Amino acid sequence: MPDDAGLDGSRGSGDPSVRERPDAWHVALKVLAVRARTTHEVRQALTRRGYPPDEVAAVMARLTAARYLDDADFARTWVSARARRGAAAPARLARELRTKGIAGGEIAAALRGLQEEWDAAAAAGEAAKRKLKSLQGLPASVARRRLAAFLDRRGFSADIVLATCRRYLAAADESD
Repeated sequence: MPDDAGLDGSRGSGDPSVRERPDAWHVALKVLAVRARTTHEVRQALTRRGYPPDEVAAVMARLTAARYLDDADFARTWVSARARRGAAAPARLARELRTKGIAGGEIAAALRGLQEEWDAAAAAGEAAKRKLKSLQGLPASVARRRLAAFLDRRGFSADIVLATCRRYLAAADESD
């Protein structure tokens, strides 16, 4: 007697267009297998796929209990990795974490840890050095404006932006 299980292992009516939907737990695990996610991101992924709120809540509780989800740890790791690459300053990191659904207290704790290991002025200087390559040949005022905007978008404070622009564009000022 032939096995009437489908390719996906489901036993249905024999119609390949009718497939059973995978359970929310397995979908959540697949979402987390791609990269680390916040509780908010996983909840959104399950909701977008049409799982009912009570099932989503149960899966979220199970993931948290199994320590697959830990927003505080995610925030610390995210902040450390992004700051190490020099990609962003605290203000930008806080914005990014808020969009990922991280609570304010967890963001503040992660940023406090960053202050101990990270020098904002040095990071701004490194970012400015990389950006200056694309600003060569521009009038000093245009280069200053673009460098300041670049550093501001990365979340550096106004004091650090001003000091960095003065430091790296001082030679350009003298040549004007």
